[in-house]
Amino acid sequence: MSAKVYRDYTQEELDKQYEHRHIVPNMEEFTSRNQAEGKRMRETLPARLDVPYGPHPKQKLDIYAVTRARAPIAVNFHGGRWQLNSRELSAQAAEAFTQAGIVFVNAGFRQVPDFRMDQLIEDARNAVAWAYKNAESLGANPDRLFIVGQSSGAHMGGMMVVTDWTKLGLPRDAVKGGLLVSGMYDLEPVRLTFRNAAVKLDVAEAERNSPIRHIPQNGCPIVLGYGALESDEFKRQSRDFAAAWRKAGNPCELVEMPGHHHYSLGAEMNNPASAIVRPLFQLAGAAGKQAAE
Repeated sequence: MSAKVYRDYTQEELDKQYEHRHIVPNMEEFTSRNQAEGKRMRETLPARLDVPYGPHPKQKLDIYAVTRARAPIAVNFHGGRWQLNSRELSAQAAEAFTQAGIVFVNAGFRQVPDFRMDQLIEDARNAVAWAYKNAESLGANPDRLFIVGQSSGAHMGGMMVVTDWTKLGLPRDAVKGGLLVSGMYDLEPVRLTFRNAAVKLDVAEAERNSPIRHIPQNGCPIVLGYGALESDEFKRQSRDFAAAWRKAGNPCELVEMPGHHHYSLGAEMNNPASAIVRPLFQLAGAAGKQAAE
């Protein structure tokens, strides 16, 4: 009998839980479609591209503009196992967000295996801090800043909603809400899978960068989404994070999308009527009303 390495999973079983192609054998069709949409957004929407927030070539932002004055602003982190994809090919949600009057900031960041998880999270925090400090010059309101992420980008977004922003010179409540889709919020099982060949997490780094282990009191409202066709572990990650967020007294809306898997949710991110995206748009509108009052 094979040994259990995490919960009731053997090594082979746990690896399958974190490898989506076992569920979606034609995943390349979905990733190609999502990337083509991202490329189309970058080529057709009004935007300031390749704006640096740090010295490394990866430390750049694409900022998709709106005409609405003092608009909400959303900072997006793309997925790709922390090592694949790029901001140039991951702007597929920009159209829905800008049409809703939300400035969409698509963040690039250093990636594994060349950099450690601590450095990726440092980049993400610096990108958010840059967006906050420069919001007014972008026609946005810094007091209406939100976080968006999918897959590994949702993990990075999860780290943003648990961050103590006073350490970066921002108000503690600099982030007013988040939309996190199909994320991993506890990195310990990730550390035990094949993924760690690239991510190279040790026990301390996995703990330090697991949002579920650092949930604040008075946290911002978040929306957690996942597909009903995703693996049991990916569904559990979202459900456990939602339960822990609520246990701390923080608002959380958990959305399971029937008929969707990890990759089909990419198109939902650009659908303003989607049950995943709509709650964040409503939250951004509510924040705007409160700010106006």
